[in-house]
Amino acid sequence: MTILSHIGYGVEKKMVTAIVLSGRGLELMKLVEEHDGVLSVTHHHARGTDRRGQRPGSLVWIERDVVMVLVEALHADEVFDLLFEAGELGAPHQGLI
Repeated sequence: MTILSHIGYGVEKKMVTAIVLSGRGLELMKLVEEHDGVLSVTHHHARGTDRRGQRPGSLVWIERDVVMVLVEALHADEVFDLLFEAGELGAPHQGLI
């Protein structure tokens, strides 16, 4: 039994996770929280390093928001598309899902 198995007991579930620019997480969370099939949604702030375009051995700290949506499997593709479009994740450097 997993930690989240009690949510939507007996329903097949999927987790959709998006990493977006800092400040966009709350907006995306509010967008999907009332969508059909969404069982739970949360977001948190994350920080890490990036080596892109830097000298060897140097690191740049970056900050992002992480949005996690637990959704019924039947609605997972709809929620994925909604996050992808609203978060503009098809554009370069906007994040990933």
